[in-house]
Amino acid sequence: MKNEASIDGVVVAGQPTDEEIASLPSRGVKTLVNVRLRHELVEPEGPKADAVGLLYAEVPFNSDTITFADVHGVRQALEHCAHGEVVVHCQGGTRAAVVTAIVAAERAREGHHGALRRIADAGFDIEGTAYEAFIRRYFNRSGQ
Repeated sequence: MKNEASIDGVVVAGQPTDEEIASLPSRGVKTLVNVRLRHELVEPEGPKADAVGLLYAEVPFNSDTITFADVHGVRQALEHCAHGEVVVHCQGGTRAAVVTAIVAAERAREGHHGALRRIADAGFDIEGTAYEAFIRRYFNRSGQ
C-alpha cells in the first residue's frame, strides 16, 4: 500500500486499491479503519471490506476538522480488534499516522513527544503543520 508504515504494530498507509483491500485478510489483517472524508472516496469502501470479512470503521477527518472525538473513534476501533493486524488509512498516510501515533503515545504515557517521534519514525513529516499543533493541544488538554 502507498506509504505503508507501522506504528506500534498498527499499519498506517495511503488509500488501498480494491486488490489491496481484498488481499488484507491473507496478511492477517482483521480490521480496516478509514479516516478519509466521505466526499474524498470515489465509491463506498465498507462493502469492499465486508466482502472479504474485514471489520470496517470510518472516522472521517482532515487537518481542518480533526477533533478529540476523532482520536477517540480511532482508539475504539483499535481496541475492538484484539486479534490480527489493523490497517488505518487515509489518502496518503499522514492522517492515519497522526491518530495512530496519538493513541500509541497515550497508551505509553509519552505525551506529544512520543506521538511526534512515532510519526517521524514512520516517515511522515508534520513539522509546522496543523496536525503538529493539534497533537500539542491534545496532550496539553489531557495533561500528558
